[in-house]
Amino acid sequence: MDRRRQWSAVCAVLLLSALLAVASSQSPPKVRAAKPAAPRPTTRPARRPSIKPPAPKPPVQKPSSPAPRQTPRPSASPAPKPPSPPAASPASKPPPAAPAPTQKPSPPPAPKPSPPTPSPPPPAQKPSAPLAPPPASAHNSSPSSSLGLSPSFYALSCPGVELAVSNVVRSASTLDPTIHGKLLRMVFHDCFVEGCEASVLIQGNDSERTDPANLSLGGFNVIDEAKRLLEAVCPSTVSCSDIVVLAARDSVTLTGGPWVPVSLGRRDSLVSLASNVRRSIIDTGFSVDAMVASFASKGLTMDDLVTLSGGHTIGSAHCGTFRERFQQDVNGSMVPVDGTMNTDYANELVRTCVASATATVDCDEGSAATFDNRYFSNLLDGRGLLRTDAVLVQNATTRATVAAFAQSQESFFRSWASSFARLTSLGVKTGSDGEVRRLCSSANG
Repeated sequence: MDRRRQWSAVCAVLLLSALLAVASSQSPPKVRAAKPAAPRPTTRPARRPSIKPPAPKPPVQKPSSPAPRQTPRPSASPAPKPPSPPAASPASKPPPAAPAPTQKPSPPPAPKPSPPTPSPPPPAQKPSAPLAPPPASAHNSSPSSSLGLSPSFYALSCPGVELAVSNVVRSASTLDPTIHGKLLRMVFHDCFVEGCEASVLIQGNDSERTDPANLSLGGFNVIDEAKRLLEAVCPSTVSCSDIVVLAARDSVTLTGGPWVPVSLGRRDSLVSLASNVRRSIIDTGFSVDAMVASFASKGLTMDDLVTLSGGHTIGSAHCGTFRERFQQDVNGSMVPVDGTMNTDYANELVRTCVASATATVDCDEGSAATFDNRYFSNLLDGRGLLRTDAVLVQNATTRATVAAFAQSQESFFRSWASSFARLTSLGVKTGSDGEVRRLCSSANG
């Protein structure tokens, strides 16, 4: 019995020591897990991630928070972690600190500098806008701008020039309702011969005005009156060639046509020769091909030919200008040579011209006092007065343009603005070339 008790005691002791050994083997990791938080050994941080699964989650939430610096403060609320931030934060938080500054500067420069940058440009462009119109409008008529002309040429030297010319033309039309057609015809005869330099205004032997093609021109008194007025206000400033162009433009506008901005700054020629007229002017007996060739020699197109022929919508012509369109038959009666002429229209012309050899006939029947597209409708109806009018519908290409203008007055007006700008840019003199005449009918002595 004593031996059994001794063995039982020994077994109990062994069992107790075994239990203590087992207990001691399990407890050390727990104690070690708690101790690394308080001491600061360098070898124990490796075990922290294994023991603290929640630790990785807070870092995931911390970067998502608005600022990385605020994350350590909520985590600092537990007692063990206030000491850890000073030691661990310098080592572990330089990487987050680097992205933080990089992210913050990037947003401010992107959105905030961008609003200020667009705002300065608009004000910068607006002050320049008042200065831009002169060049911009000059560029609208590319031929003029390349020649040094500008709509604002007289803005400082004679700002009222356009109003003055317009008032003179308007006053003249109250005395002579046909003056608009005369002034429009004058710019054609001036620009087609040696360019738009007022050579057609000079009087004298063998001047352009003495050529038969120019004997029926009218409106010289209006140009002279406008020049006298401008010389009183702006002496030796406004050229006669600019006055001719402005008077023609205003004649179109005052009869219902489009207002066309014109570039100014032309100078006047020193000479005028009748020998230059016949080789340059369009003769009333020209065919389409002949007119196209004449226009092309001056840099003008077939569309310009049809468009500028539309200037015949205002004005009239003497019977002698279309006499070749009629001949006598065996009975001595005048009949049209061209079978395409409307019969009723031909009979009206015969009656008018037989009654008076000096009579004049409206170029655009039924609408000679209004600048419109009826001229083209009359052509399609066989009621073109001059041969140069009638042949426009006998060519397939020009007839198509005539039909388009007859259908749309707006289209005609648009084309007129462009073609008129090109016409009035032919052969201009600028700068030191030419002169500004004191009297339009003679060169300066």
